[in-house]
Amino acid sequence: MEGTVGAGYMPKRLSGPSEYAYENGCRPVGKFASVLAVLLPIYALVSVLLAACIAYSFLDARMMDPYAIEDATEEDWLLLVIASSVFLLYVAERVLLVICAFTVGRFTYRAMRNLYTVRSAVPDMSPASTVYWYFVPFANFIMPANAMSEIHHGSIAETGSLNTSSLVSWWWSAWLAFNILSSVSNLMSDQFMFSLTTSVIATLSGGAAALLLARLVRRIRTAQDQFTHGNLADTFT
Repeated sequence: MEGTVGAGYMPKRLSGPSEYAYENGCRPVGKFASVLAVLLPIYALVSVLLAACIAYSFLDARMMDPYAIEDATEEDWLLLVIASSVFLLYVAERVLLVICAFTVGRFTYRAMRNLYTVRSAVPDMSPASTVYWYFVPFANFIMPANAMSEIHHGSIAETGSLNTSSLVSWWWSAWLAFNILSSVSNLMSDQFMFSLTTSVIATLSGGAAALLLARLVRRIRTAQDQFTHGNLADTFT
């Protein structure tokens, strides 16, 4: 949630232009946010459907036996439908994950540069680091969340409001749960019930992370639209 701190509130500013600032004023983040507004809920829906199909294995252990599926007859139509759905949904989930990751990178890079353009004193990380930290082992457990937190906090501050939301923490917790549980499920594949349970929870966590991220992107876009569509960026460039 946000708490307005008064019409006279002015965010702290850098003393001079930053090397990361856009030369000709802020650039809208809307086109990236619009793509994510569509794809992230779809990803969440695909995750829920995939988790439900995987969970069917609790009822029919043949789902984990490729030979049983190959030898299935017409009477086993439900098994064949669920097995096919798992494959198709998994492919869709992977494709959507890649597209969303690329779009999020474009969104966070531009949003961070916009904050430097208006000389916000909140950001400490470079725009490029909002992307590359995802690929650095161990640091990718913390730094991407810090980058998103700076963007979120800085964007809200520019609207004259005090950001008291824990949305970034909830999003990142769900994302970490998705990645960690997915890895555990793969490592413990010989423990059928445990691997299956963690796989279902991981998939649902991924869907939850997508919905939380969609809300987070919407909040940042709404905040940045207020100063990228006005004359605030021009004032500080």
